[in-house]
Amino acid sequence: MTEGPDYPMGATPTMGDNNSTDQRQPKKASPPAVGDRPSLRIDEALAADLADVMRVHPTFADAVRQAVGQLALTYRTGWTHKVCPPSVAPVLLAYQLGDPSTMRRTRPVSRRVPSPPPGQQLRPAFAEELLAGPTPPARPDAERPARA
Repeated sequence: MTEGPDYPMGATPTMGDNNSTDQRQPKKASPPAVGDRPSLRIDEALAADLADVMRVHPTFADAVRQAVGQLALTYRTGWTHKVCPPSVAPVLLAYQLGDPSTMRRTRPVSRRVPSPPPGQQLRPAFAEELLAGPTPPARPDAERPARA
């Protein structure tokens, strides 16, 4: 056993007890402030995704700005059209791709919100109101077995 002025009798020193780098900082629950320089560890999957995005956005900052901007627009569109509550991340069900060189350029009038997704036309509040009424009577032929 180690004995000395720093260790009481019978105590053994362990690595990392007083090293401040061993203590992880709690994660922020809010987005970084303007001018912050957040950092993240790049794993294999993120490196592969970045390699694809950086083919057309040559700097890391441009690639991250484009990816985060596109994801944020998807979230805002889902929340604006009440596809899901603002505390839930909407799921992307479909998309349409186009070649920007063949698209006609128009002058932006204002920031437009994309039209609602084709799958859900009634807002949930209206759907609940419409469907909350009495259930319709069962069809007389519903009890018959299906043809074989």
